[in-house]
Formats: sequence, C-alpha cells, structure tokens
Amino acid sequence: MIIADEVRWNPKQLEGLKLLGDRTKKFIKFYGGSRSGKTYQIIRAIRIRALKYPCSKHLVARFSFANAKKTIWLQTMLPEFRKDEKLGLCKILKEVGQVHYKNGSIVILGGLEPSSIDSVLAAEYGTIFITEANENRYEVIENLVSRLNDTSKDAEGNPIKLKFIIDLNPTVETSWTNVLFMKGLDPISRTPKPNFHEYASLWFSPYDNKENLANGYIETLENLSAAKRRRFLEGKYSSYEGLVFPVDEDIHIVDDFEIPADWKRIRAIDFGYTHPFVCLWFAYDKANDRAFVYREWIQSRWTVRSHSEKIKELSIGDLLPEQRSSKEAWKFAEKKYSATVCDHDAEDRATLEENGIGPVKPANKEVLAGIDNVIDLMECSENKKPRIYIFRSLVGLRESLDSFRWKDTTMSNRGRAKDREVLKEDDDPADAFRYGLCELFPIVPAIDLGGLSLNLGSSWNKK
Repeated sequence: MIIADEVRWNPKQLEGLKLLGDRTKKFIKFYGGSRSGKTYQIIRAIRIRALKYPCSKHLVARFSFANAKKTIWLQTMLPEFRKDEKLGLCKILKEVGQVHYKNGSIVILGGLEPSSIDSVLAAEYGTIFITEANENRYEVIENLVSRLNDTSKDAEGNPIKLKFIIDLNPTVETSWTNVLFMKGLDPISRTPKPNFHEYASLWFSPYDNKENLANGYIETLENLSAAKRRRFLEGKYSSYEGLVFPVDEDIHIVDDFEIPADWKRIRAIDFGYTHPFVCLWFAYDKANDRAFVYREWIQSRWTVRSHSEKIKELSIGDLLPEQRSSKEAWKFAEKKYSATVCDHDAEDRATLEENGIGPVKPANKEVLAGIDNVIDLMECSENKKPRIYIFRSLVGLRESLDSFRWKDTTMSNRGRAKDREVLKEDDDPADAFRYGLCELFPIVPAIDLGGLSLNLGSSWNKK
C-alpha cells in the first residue's frame, strides 16, 4: 500500500525516517525541543506500518489517557488517520481512541496510569510508541516491552520489524530515558545493557522545523526562563545542580491511587492571571506522617470566579461516587478540606469565598524558611524516608519543580545555594507546593542558643 499524500520533510526528519526504517534498531528515542517535528513522523510511520502489515496492532500511549486524548490524539493522530478514513481504508472510533483498518490492523490510544495499564498490557503489538515518556516509571516501560510480540506479515510474507519508540522534551540527566538510551545502562541495576546496539537516539530542534511553525513561535521559546528554554527550545537534559527542590522521580513521584476517605485534605492556591493561577490538593497520611499532592489545577487568563467553579468541580472527585451527582455535591466536598490556604491577595480570597470556596486563609509565605522546610520533608537517606510525595499525573507541578532554581547554582549537598535567592520564573506551582506543605508541616522557629541558631525543621500540627 502506497500513501499518496506528500510531505515536505526537513533534513532532521529525513534522518528520523531513516532511523525508523533501520531494521537493526528496535528501541528508538526522539528527543529535543517543543514542536520540532518529532511526533508527527512517528505517527505517520505507524500509519504506514498499519497499512503494510494486515492484522497488526500498534499502541500510542501516554501516562494519562485523558492527557493523551487532549494532546496527541487531537493534534496529530486524528488529522493523520482521517486521510485514510476519507479513502475508505479505516474507521476512527473517537470515543475509545482507536483506528480500525479494513485490512484488520488496529491503532490504539492508551493510558499507562494504574487504572488503564492492565487493558494496555492485554494485547501484543508490532509498534509501541510512548509520547512524553519521562512521565512514566521505568518498571512500566519494562512491562510494555514484553508486549512487543506481533507476528503480522506483509504481502510478501516478511514479518513486521518490531519497534519500541519514545519521544520527550528532556528533563534531568538522572531520568531513565537518559540513563538507558544515552548511557546504555539498565536504569534499575545500573549495569550495561547487552543489546545496546539495538538502541538509537536522535535529537531534534525547533529551528529544524521552523517552516512548519507559526510566526513568532521560536521567539516565544527564546524568551522563556533559562530552565524552560533549555528544555523546550534547546531540548537538552539538565543536571540537579541549582534546583531548589531536587525531586527524585524514583522516590518522590508515585503512581496515582485513591486517597483513603479518612485522610486529612487541604488545598493550596497561588493567584495569577497573566501568570498561571494554581490550586493543589494535598492529603495527609497520619499513620505514616507523610503527605501526597494528588490533584492540580493550573490555568492562565481566567477570572477568580471561573477558577472557583473549576475548583468546586474537581473537588467533587473527593466524594464517594454515589454522592457526586447531587446538585449540592460541591457543598459536601467543601467540608472535606481542613484548610484552603492562599496567596495574600485579600480581594481574590474574598472572591473565592463569595463563590463557595473555603473558608480560606492566608498561607505562610516565608520563602527561605519555607523552602528549607520543604527540603527537609523531601530528604531521604538510609534512616529517613521522605514525607512528601507527588502523584505521577501532576505534569504541571512536576515541570515547575524541574525548572525552579536558585540564582547561584553553587550548591551544598542538601540543595541550598550560597546566596539563598531563587529565580522568580516558573515558580507559581512551586509556590503553591510550598504553601500547602507549610500548612501541613508548620515551620518550627529556630532556637537562639546564645548567638547560635538551632533549626528543628518541621513538625505536624495535630490541632
């Protein structure tokens, strides 16, 4: 089957096409800046493979199925597969995110969160493509590799060449995507991968794809904060050096789970309009003296009244399923929260309360003491477990913490910069993160010992 529609590939995409067609490479990583042409050519390759190999199956997945539907499904998959639907070659099932070809091939959109992963693992595939791969634990990736076992053949009887493909905008150097694909090490055992010759990576830049981008898009990326510019424009991995909160994805990031009904819950809000408005939901596990950030709302250019309605809508999710359909459900949900702490804008706080949120109260906004408090909570050693964890689905908060940095990047071994001044860039979710933790684990004032200062860290307020 020959695809008739023509594409003007840029030179880097031509390199990518050559790599995708290399029969010696089974595991392929496309990484780099935003809108650099990575994802489109992978989806097009899957379209070709579905047509060439009858009855083959192909998976396109992201950690969150909901995010996958809003991003790669709408932006890339639908426009591409509609070309074949118009020719009568396939049928698109929008509700479930699937494309069924007349030759028996199926392209499936999937989610890798705990609630969805079992259905994804129930099938075997000729192509597995994980977009935004760094959202996932490596253990999930390992399980997926075991499902790469399609036995379809083309018209000449040639078996499909199995492909496991990922794409991403890089985060930190310790990410499994860097350890595995660039260093050739198993991310868990840190031993060399014996089949590393089957792995390949290709770096992409938005400058490569400039002719396919809107006017001014490159300039927008060039004016991002330094950390986000490195990730979304330069497409490079960053070190932990300079991070205010050095989140370890193997320790602090956990798979989503249902919060037990008896856990204490609070919300923390950082106001914004041009900058994002942020609301984070926290749950406190008293038995183990630890907290989880389990939900986020991050949005720019909405009024506080509109945010209030969205917060009420999301908060209903903390009720039992049978309670959520009531017209008064949001009122019952509001009673679930021990506190809603906010930035110190009195007018915005009043607007929240007028629209049913709260009561609210000002957050503890001590910056340096609050940062030290959070670092203490995150600290992990042989004899000390961290007391704060973040749900894997909270992409906005995770991205913010990956770019929230000290001005002076000369760090001590506990993540504190010498000049103790943070960059006020991309800090809105990080601020709400700090507000919530300082509410759950209040700062204990330092004790003056005749000119010496003893900081006792944080302590849970049991009131």
